[in-house]
Amino acid sequence: MRHTVSRPSRRQFIGSTAALAVGGLHLGNFAPRVLGQRAVPTLPLDELRLSGSPDEAYWWKVRSQYNLIDGLTFMNNGTLGPMPKFVMDEHDRVFREIASDPTNGYRRDELDANRELLAAFVGAEPEEVAYTRSTTEGMNIFSMGVDWNEGDEILICTHEHNGGIEPYMTLEQRRHIKIARIEIPSPPESIDQIVDLYERAITPRTRCIMVSHMTYVTGLLMPVKELSELAHRNGLMISVDGAHPLGMIELDMHDLGCDHYAAAGQKWIMAGTGTGLTYVSRDVMPNVWPLMGAGSFQNPDTGALDFYQDSRKYEDCGQRDVPSAFAMSAAVNFQNTIGKKAIESRVRQLTMQLKVGLAEIDGVKLWTSMKPELSAGLTLFSIRDIPMANITKALMDRDRIYIRTMGTGDLNAVRASTHIYNMPHEIERLLDGVRHLATHSSEYMSESTA
Repeated sequence: MRHTVSRPSRRQFIGSTAALAVGGLHLGNFAPRVLGQRAVPTLPLDELRLSGSPDEAYWWKVRSQYNLIDGLTFMNNGTLGPMPKFVMDEHDRVFREIASDPTNGYRRDELDANRELLAAFVGAEPEEVAYTRSTTEGMNIFSMGVDWNEGDEILICTHEHNGGIEPYMTLEQRRHIKIARIEIPSPPESIDQIVDLYERAITPRTRCIMVSHMTYVTGLLMPVKELSELAHRNGLMISVDGAHPLGMIELDMHDLGCDHYAAAGQKWIMAGTGTGLTYVSRDVMPNVWPLMGAGSFQNPDTGALDFYQDSRKYEDCGQRDVPSAFAMSAAVNFQNTIGKKAIESRVRQLTMQLKVGLAEIDGVKLWTSMKPELSAGLTLFSIRDIPMANITKALMDRDRIYIRTMGTGDLNAVRASTHIYNMPHEIERLLDGVRHLATHSSEYMSESTA
């Protein structure tokens, strides 16, 4: 089905701000680092604190705090984001301190204090938030921690990532639960359409809805709040794969109303690899076992094994990578300084600039919704019938633009991420590259060009 949208004029997304960025005008000391002329040191967070609405000069200042390779337009933080200098410095500081003095290698008190920072960032209580190493670990905490019964049904849509669905596929074989898959259009018409598809799929055996807050393929922003209300109205639990929204859009666990939420640290929050967090609501926590038999302690009075009664029971898995855990709190401090509202607004501005531009190019199919309630920082598109690997290779070879392929089933498309270190002129570079490919598509059809 052809995707058609009513869209605003592209002029509002390029205009003076893009010209300012391209020309390097009024950018103070911050544009040259991006252009490869000189390095900018790590700025104190106070120098990044906003006193009003951010302009392009401010976003150049933010850009200066990333050690991106000169000349590279990187648009794949949906897989792995670059760490800001402030986060790198904090990670290295803790790493070196522990290497020099291992007597305080666990840093439990400090990590518990940082947990309060992480919890506030996602609208949860500290006792509901656990440090993890990835979204996948967080999804396993819930899926493997619930006592499922044979025949229990899990509702999953067809847009899910393997890290979210494979734990349930394992349980399907091991515990004989049932997975029911819901087909979601790309893009859907509305939130109501999505909720209706889930509601019609509920049966007497349904026990849980598992859903990605943002689907990794098309960038569809799922209505988690509405789906949580639907789940609880029907006596169901809801588990959310939140790999992307953390650091992209504002989050409030209690407002979303979900029972479980697993988030990544290496993507939009840009805390580096081996980082993440998981939220388990107080209401369901007593019914979710630890993933490993280490979230416990021996009762000194009875000798029995007691479990922590809060999120700490999901954390103990042997020696933790403490510097990476500190990087999570540093990444939160970095984003708090800029402001969550400012970050989400910038992400949406850049993404809309890209989507509007793509929609105007003949031969381009946009798979991501134009509607802000159904999309945010990920954009999926295809260019005629050009193999997706040829698109990414051509953009990298010709324009030094890095995006990723995204093929599932019959889908042949590519995905771009736009974040706060990207600039409007980089969006225009990508659009120029896409125009070239669409115009000269016959040159890029052969598999031998990949």
